[in-house]
Amino acid sequence: MGLVTLVMTVCLASAPEKCREESLQLQELGSVTQCMFQSVAYIAQWSQQHPALLVKKWRCKLPDIDQLI
Repeated sequence: MGLVTLVMTVCLASAPEKCREESLQLQELGSVTQCMFQSVAYIAQWSQQHPALLVKKWRCKLPDIDQLI
């Protein structure tokens, strides 16, 4: 199986204009399509562990070739 990255834009609940990106590497998902279908469960789990942050948007991507070398 390949490595897929779930990239989330998260913002402070107390200051929604302060946002950043967080990445989760999902080794068990082999494709971007699988990531998109199953990402909601990962986002829900991450959100429970980070209650001060709100996930505003997300995307799935394959690793950059340059990062693998």
